[in-house]
Amino acid sequence: MDSVTTPQEWLHRFAQESEDGAQLDRLVDMVNRRIISTLPDLDSDATFLAELHASTRAHWRGFAAKVARDDFEVQLGSEAFDLARTLARRGAELPVLLSIYRVGQRAVWTYITGILTDDVVDAELRSTILMQFWGRMQDWLDTAVEEMIMAYTAEREEWQRGSLARRSEVVQAILGGQTVDVGAASAALTYPLDQWHVAFVVGVADDAPDADVQHLLDTTARAVAGDVGSHNLLAVSSGSRAMWCWVATAAPADGRLCCTEPLASVASGTSSRGIDGFRDSHLEALAAQSVSRGRPYTAYADVELTCLAYGLTGREGARRMARRELGQLAAADDTTARLRDTLRVYLSSAGNAHVAGERLTVHPNTIRYRIRQAEELLGHGVDERRVYVELALHIVDAW
Repeated sequence: MDSVTTPQEWLHRFAQESEDGAQLDRLVDMVNRRIISTLPDLDSDATFLAELHASTRAHWRGFAAKVARDDFEVQLGSEAFDLARTLARRGAELPVLLSIYRVGQRAVWTYITGILTDDVVDAELRSTILMQFWGRMQDWLDTAVEEMIMAYTAEREEWQRGSLARRSEVVQAILGGQTVDVGAASAALTYPLDQWHVAFVVGVADDAPDADVQHLLDTTARAVAGDVGSHNLLAVSSGSRAMWCWVATAAPADGRLCCTEPLASVASGTSSRGIDGFRDSHLEALAAQSVSRGRPYTAYADVELTCLAYGLTGREGARRMARRELGQLAAADDTTARLRDTLRVYLSSAGNAHVAGERLTVHPNTIRYRIRQAEELLGHGVDERRVYVELALHIVDAW
């Protein structure tokens, strides 16, 4: 900013500059990065990140519009309440919500003190501006925290009273890796957990009218279940505009679905079996959603390599991919291990048996024989799905 002579002048300029979209985005990103760094379990949750972004943006936009006014008053945007209610529906404890605001408060303090140090040379004027700015920011945050606690508490009480509470608890227990009784959990969910599952996440665009959101979520979920060919659908709310879903089938289903609802998007995992499959397919769906880049439909099978490169499904995701791609070739016995090593060296030698033979100090014909054996275990030629097979071989070699 150019030199200023009064606190009010600085506040007016701050408010004007904050109206700039690029500047607002920088402020929001700065605060959110600090918040996310303290919540590592949520940093790959696309729904949470979207609602955090909307909440922080609403706070900044609302505060900037009021900060320079003589009749300053706190008016909170609906997006801030959406985040509090989502945390309540997810079963997050109140300290998580309070931590978000505490970290955000510290981030704003660091940012503003840095800006004032650069903008205002006069120490007395800088102190006066900071006191006025921070007094209003503190009023804003105090009001926000008080109202967010009320919104969170009301949502949590309603959630706990409702029939969906037990369902959500069971789902969270399964996703959290807790040991559950399959029969009892299936009864609580009215959903067959011992079958195959395709998990998918549904999101509704921000520009969809609020009154249409639930209808869009429900109709999209039913449409996807119909596409899979099953009426065994389980759906739980995961945010104000998002839903986690599973479809159960008696046999493996195609993990590639369709999404025809306007203003809605879908990301799906692969078909997996049992309790572990219920959880694994869901993690894949979340990973696919996080790299969907606004596409109406994203299948994990189509973006698996990207998700693995980003580490979105962790070590277990990499191991699942390796077991699926290699099949019998993933067996732990010495003979199969030798076939894997031979195939890995052969592929890294551009499919040249002579080069692979030199590297392994065996005859090229031995290499060719082992490759044929490996293909029998794979069930297809080594050039089919070559990138996936080679990556799977490296994963098995590493573990």
